[in-house]
Amino acid sequence: MSTYRQFAERILFSSSLEEKLAAPTQSLVDDAMGPPILSPLVPARSRELRFAAIGEHGPKPREDRLTEDRERGLLLHFFCNHELLATELMALALLKFPDAPAPFRKGLMHTLQEEQQHTQWYLKRMAECGVSFGEYPVNGFFWRSIADMTTPMDYVARLSLTFEQANLDYAQHYAARFHEAGDEVTAALLQQIYKDEIAHVGYGLKWFRRWKGEHRSDWQAFQELLAFPLSPARAKGTRHFNAAGRRKAGLDDVFIAALELYSQSRGRTPWVYVFNPGAEAAAAAQDPNAIDPSTRQITQDLDTLPFFLANAEDTVLLQREPRADFLRDLKSLGVELPAQEILVEGKLAAGSELRNRKLGKLRPWGWSSDSHELLRDLLPNLPASDQVSPWSQGTRKLYTKAHAAECLARLPWQAAFGSREIIGSPEGSMEAIWGAGHTAVVKANFGIAGRSMARFAPEDKLTALEPLRQSPGGYVVEPWLERVADFSAQYECEPDQPPRLKGLVRLHCEPSGRFTACVASGTFSRLLPAEVARFLNEQGSPWLKQLYGTEIPNVLAASLAGTGFRGFLGIDAFFYRDAGGNLRLKPIVEINPRCTMGRTTWELMGLAAPGHTVLMRIFSKAALKKAGHATFPAAAAALQLRYPRQFNASGQLHGGVFTLNDPATATGFLAVALVSKRAIGPESLTLI
Repeated sequence: MSTYRQFAERILFSSSLEEKLAAPTQSLVDDAMGPPILSPLVPARSRELRFAAIGEHGPKPREDRLTEDRERGLLLHFFCNHELLATELMALALLKFPDAPAPFRKGLMHTLQEEQQHTQWYLKRMAECGVSFGEYPVNGFFWRSIADMTTPMDYVARLSLTFEQANLDYAQHYAARFHEAGDEVTAALLQQIYKDEIAHVGYGLKWFRRWKGEHRSDWQAFQELLAFPLSPARAKGTRHFNAAGRRKAGLDDVFIAALELYSQSRGRTPWVYVFNPGAEAAAAAQDPNAIDPSTRQITQDLDTLPFFLANAEDTVLLQREPRADFLRDLKSLGVELPAQEILVEGKLAAGSELRNRKLGKLRPWGWSSDSHELLRDLLPNLPASDQVSPWSQGTRKLYTKAHAAECLARLPWQAAFGSREIIGSPEGSMEAIWGAGHTAVVKANFGIAGRSMARFAPEDKLTALEPLRQSPGGYVVEPWLERVADFSAQYECEPDQPPRLKGLVRLHCEPSGRFTACVASGTFSRLLPAEVARFLNEQGSPWLKQLYGTEIPNVLAASLAGTGFRGFLGIDAFFYRDAGGNLRLKPIVEINPRCTMGRTTWELMGLAAPGHTVLMRIFSKAALKKAGHATFPAAAAALQLRYPRQFNASGQLHGGVFTLNDPATATGFLAVALVSKRAIGPESLTLI
C-alpha cells in the first residue's frame, strides 16, 4: 500500500508531468502522515511549464474564433494549467495539514484525483487541436494566491469557494460557446468538468460551514477570510454569472445575490471616480459648496454615470446605495460593475478602505474646489508623480470662456474657419460689436453650455445685459452664428503632455445652445448632415483628424503646462453658415476641463455591437409630466416596450434602450441611451 503523503509528495515534487498526473498504482491509506511541511516557493515543474514572470502573458484566446483549432487549443492551454495548479495545491494541502479531519482529507484526495483526470482530458484535446502544453507562458497566480494558506478553512475559502466557484461560470459558458462553434467534443468535456466542479464547491462549502461557526453568515465569513489580492470578485467569471450552478453546489440565495453584485479590484490599483457636475460653479466661486439646488439634484440622480467610464477594478463614490435590481440590469448589458462606496453627507466615510490602500488615479467628473475638498485625503495614496492636486488657479482659468477664445485665437487660421471675427472678445468690447451691426451672444465667463448666456440684437438695449455683465468672472461676447451641426471632441490629459484625442461625437442643442442629446458612432461622418459631410470631404479626408488630433492639442498643451491638470477634457465646436451662405467650422466654442455627456456617450459604444449608433438623452421631471407619465419608472417601462433590447451572439446590444441611472430612485432627472443600427437624432428617443 501507498500513503496519502507519498502520493502527494510525488505530485508536488516531481518535475515530470507524467508522474504528476499518474493515478495511484495501489490502494492509498492515510497513515504515516508525518509533520506539516512548509510551502515551497513553486511546485517542481519541467522547464517549459515553469511559471512565467509576473506581468508576462501569452496571447489571449479569442471567443469569436473558436472554430479555429489554434484558438481552441490556446483556450484549453489556459484551462489545463489551472487544473494542474489545482492538483498541485491539493497535494500541498494534504502535506500542510496532516492533522485535518480524516473525512476532509479523504474528500480532498478524491477531488485531487479528479483534477488529475481533468488535466489529462485537456492535454489530449489540446494535442488534437495542434497545441502542446508549455507552448505558451503558464501563469502562477493561483499558486501565489493559495500556497501560503495556514489552515484547512483557509484552503477551502481560497480554492474551493473562490477559484473552483469561478469555474462554475467559465466551464458552463465555454461549453455553450464550443457547442455554438460546432465542437461537440470540447463542449462535452467542459460540461463534465462543470458537473465535477459543482461537487468540488459543495465539498468545500460543507467544511467551510462546519469551521466558520454559526455566529457569521456564509457571506460575512467568506469576505473576512479573503485577503488582498483575493476578494469575492475572484469567485466569479467576468460576465457570465451562473446562479443555478451555485444553488446546486449548496450556496444560499443571500450569498449568491451578494456575490453577483460584488465588485472589487482583482489586483490593479483602483481608480476612484465621482460625479460632481457642479465643478464650474465651484470653480467660479472658489467654494466647494457653491452649487445650486438643481445641480445638487442632478448630482444625486446621475451619480451612477461613472459606472460607464470605470471598470471592475475601480471604485465609484456614490451619494446613496444603488438598488440591487438596477445593478443586475446593468450587468445584463455587459457593464463591468466597479466597486461602490457611499459618501456620508457628501464626504468620504471615516472608515473608508480607500484611505488605507494604494490607488492608481483620482477621476472626478471635473477637478475643482469641490472635488479637491472631497479627494485630497486620498492624494498620498497615489503614485508619487500624482500626489499634487490638479486644482489650482491655473486649472480654474481653464473653465473660462475667455480661455476658449484665447485658444481659438492661437490656432493656425484656416479659410475653413471663416473670419477672425468669430473669436470671442472679453468684456468691454460689446459696443464695438454693436457698432458693426452684429447680433451677438454674451456668455458668462464661468457657465455651463446653454446657460448663463443670452442673444442680443443691435437694436436691443445694453442695459438688459447687466445681469451677465455683473456675473462672477466677467463675460465674453461673440458674433451670433447660424449653427448647422454641433459636435464635441473628447480628450484624455496627462500633466505636461498634449491632450490625447479619444474621438468625436455629435451634439444636438436647442437654438439657445442648451444641450439636448449626444450621439456616438464608430464613423463620425455618418452622424452629420450631408452638406457638412461634403464640406469635410472638400477639405481633405484627414483634415478634421489632423486638426483635433494634433493642432488643437498642441495649442491646449501651452495652456495646460504647469497646471498639473489631468483627466477628462472636452471641446465643443460647430459648423455654421457665414453671411454668404458658405459652410464654415468654428473649431473651438467652449473648452470643458471635465468629463462631458459626450465622453459618456462615447464610452457607451463599448456596450453596443460594432457599427451601431448610441444616442443619449437626459429627461427632466418637467419633460416627464409633459409626456403624461406619472413617474420615472413608468416612463422607463414605456421606453422598454417601445425600444426592446436585442443582443448579438457576443452579448452586445444591437438595438434597444436602457437607463444610465435608476428610474426607481430618480427624483428630477433620468438619463437614457438608445442603441440603433441607423444614424439617429434626438427625435428617435422621446417620452411621448
